[in-house]
Amino acid sequence: MNHQYLSIGAVERDSGIARDTLRVWERRYGFPEPLRNDKGERIYPEGQLRRLQRIRRLLDQGLRPGKVVVLNDADLDVLESELYPDQSTSDSIEHILTVLQSSDSSELEARLSQLYQQQGMEPFITETVIPLLYTVGERWAKGKLQIFEEHLLSEVLTRFLNSEISKLQKNTRKPRVLLATLPGEEHTLGLLMFAALLSSRNICVTNLGGEVPLDQIVLAVERLNADVLGITFSGAYQYENIRSNMNQLRDSIPANVDIWLGGEGVKRMRKLPKGVTRFTSFDKLPF
Repeated sequence: MNHQYLSIGAVERDSGIARDTLRVWERRYGFPEPLRNDKGERIYPEGQLRRLQRIRRLLDQGLRPGKVVVLNDADLDVLESELYPDQSTSDSIEHILTVLQSSDSSELEARLSQLYQQQGMEPFITETVIPLLYTVGERWAKGKLQIFEEHLLSEVLTRFLNSEISKLQKNTRKPRVLLATLPGEEHTLGLLMFAALLSSRNICVTNLGGEVPLDQIVLAVERLNADVLGITFSGAYQYENIRSNMNQLRDSIPANVDIWLGGEGVKRMRKLPKGVTRFTSFDKLPF
């Protein structure tokens, strides 16, 4: 199969739109318009995934599917310009994007390292990494960056941050914070940025990474004597599953272990279980 075509599972994962919803929209609105592979399974061109990601972002703003799903790319441009005015990017971020599009991973890492040395970890995350990832996401959704370029940035940034976090963790103290994402959540950069910020504040962090089964998280909390469990959810995570997972975790780990939630996926949540705290911004951390 051509790598530019994606399975319905991949589209569900990367758009945050359930496959049943995709099928309903296909019948009701005529979009998405999947092709079929030689097994008769739905496959989606990459351009349709981009459009679906744009649609999901608009739905998160309270718009109804009937108004948004039927729009073409030009109409989506107009609607997005009203809801998301263009944000200027700094010269340093534009330079990173230029290096990224040259596909020179060594130069990309060197540029990130230079900014890190100038800024220190916390400003590097808040003033460089977060706006950089936002800009990359916007340009990818609008077809101005390739998907491999987004993946290249993620790979280089992950390698770089892990290296620097390891150095910072040599002189850390309590509380002990355990980080993970749940099954179905493959996006781990938010988790990594969380770990980087805590490390910069000399907090002891263990990052288990992505898609860790709930029972293993519960066991790790016990074995590692964690004081805090941090879980992140990207905007692509199935929203309806977040609360049930949190209730299960809250019931399964000791009451004296705090649970922190972060990421785009939890911004809409209102009432939370006792002992669960939501952080929608990296500058709201309690330490």
